[in-house]
Amino acid sequence: MSASLYGENGYYTKDNKVGAKGDFYTSVSASKFFGGAIASYILSLLEDNELFLPLRIVEIGADKGYLLGDIALFLDALSENVLQNCTFITIEPLSTLAQIQTHHFASLHSSTPLHFATFTNFESCPLPNEPTSLFIISNELFDSFPCEVLDNGKLLSVTQDSMQWSGIWQDINALPLHTQDSLQDIMHHITPTTHLTQYSGILPLWQPFIASIAVFAKAHHQSYLMSFDYGGEMISTLTSNPRFYMAHNVWNLEQFLLQNGDFHTLYKQADITYDVDFMLLDALLRQEGFSLIFRTSQARALIEKMHILALLESFSAQKGFEAYFREIHKVKTLLHTMGERFMGLCYKMRIKSH
Repeated sequence: MSASLYGENGYYTKDNKVGAKGDFYTSVSASKFFGGAIASYILSLLEDNELFLPLRIVEIGADKGYLLGDIALFLDALSENVLQNCTFITIEPLSTLAQIQTHHFASLHSSTPLHFATFTNFESCPLPNEPTSLFIISNELFDSFPCEVLDNGKLLSVTQDSMQWSGIWQDINALPLHTQDSLQDIMHHITPTTHLTQYSGILPLWQPFIASIAVFAKAHHQSYLMSFDYGGEMISTLTSNPRFYMAHNVWNLEQFLLQNGDFHTLYKQADITYDVDFMLLDALLRQEGFSLIFRTSQARALIEKMHILALLESFSAQKGFEAYFREIHKVKTLLHTMGERFMGLCYKMRIKSH
């Protein structure tokens, strides 16, 4: 999965995967007011002294950089003397996308020059040398991490020794002990009383990355983490996870294995994703020192927490009804088509000065 999505010529290195003509579309491609609502929420945190300037705004997995760019432009439109005290950063391991993000930010027109940088990971991003606050945003990030797939004592692997790449199930007890221990450690956060050999489902490999986010967040005076993902408060099952998206077609793993599907046909050609188990994600974030602010549907987050409808009314007063009418149809996609299927979650980590 890691090589297929992120390796040389991998799926996420290719263009035209997002949007109406691509394999899927996201909230970012649905409406610029998605970024506008996030900008509005950031400003509310500044007003409540939950964040302060200077501020770093970091997006993880930014694709072409459109969401972070929308946030920057709405901050410019909605406030004074904020934008010049913000630094915009993407965490992007793929060099092709990092170049596209840099070019996109250079093309934006704002009242003051934008401070933008991109880094391959949190470890390579310099830590602040003065008290600085931090806001991290991601959209459909946690469903794109590599995962292990288990089924009652068996671990899924893929053979690559023939013209067809077939799925095979390996006995977990035959795996190296360090591999078993690593998998059991992840299992402990899902259901502490269940042994690895009794579990059927997916184990996302989030832990090391969440730990790196936490180290970075703790180096700042005040830090917030916001994410939007598809999933629920449940243990993901093999009935619908993982899934493969290609040219607006979808196959789940269970179907693919029953049909003796050839994984090579999907390799670097399909998006691979799964439902995010928010209880597991919550456990891992809390373990690293984050505390939950809210976790609710995307629609409720945008309306009740981020006041997107008030933002639209303000837009209508400035731009007129016709412009408002065009935008409200796009926002309806965020609130209705995607609003209940996706979850919005927000955490904070506050470091007290000594």
